[in-house]
Amino acid sequence: METEEIFDCYEAIIDGLVEHNYAVVDGLFTPEVLNGLKAELIRLLDEEDFKLAGIGKDTLFAQERAIRSDKIHWIDNRSEHVAENAFVNQIYNFSQYLNRTCFTGIQDFEFHYACFERGNFYKRHFDRFKNDESRKFSVVTYLNEDWTADDGGALVLYLDKQEVHILPKGGRTVIFKSELIEHEVLPAGRNRYSVTGWLK
Repeated sequence: METEEIFDCYEAIIDGLVEHNYAVVDGLFTPEVLNGLKAELIRLLDEEDFKLAGIGKDTLFAQERAIRSDKIHWIDNRSEHVAENAFVNQIYNFSQYLNRTCFTGIQDFEFHYACFERGNFYKRHFDRFKNDESRKFSVVTYLNEDWTADDGGALVLYLDKQEVHILPKGGRTVIFKSELIEHEVLPAGRNRYSVTGWLK
């Protein structure tokens, strides 16, 4: 059963998407889920179970270190890991809420862990592929403790008349329309962790 606080987060996200095409909320996921996700991310990193991220899809896929230098590990939507399962269920519930209230037509989603090591970045880009327009909303949830502006690694959203810089503070979720908002990740001053994905 969803709590009133979660529905408040849902509504805040919808308000942001309607007014600005993006939203930033804290508290969409519980501390237990966030801690569990971070612990699993660290475990996978220690076991070297991440791979270099790329750009493009299928025949257009390429690893371009001058554009993107982070590492990722995909999350199975049927995972039996407690925190991953809770995360996937929350994303499913949120997607269904968007479909009921905003008629978004979301049918699927995909997420991965992302690690930006010190100095890593992702240059300005859109999240939609040239050969696949299925991504509707981009969603990022941060797993970083005590992050400050001095640590760098901000997410920059390029809007029509301004740039919005968002610090990757732990527990913060950012969602934006994939086809409309160009964005980038500035170089991180220390390891920067997140769960990143798309509603499709």
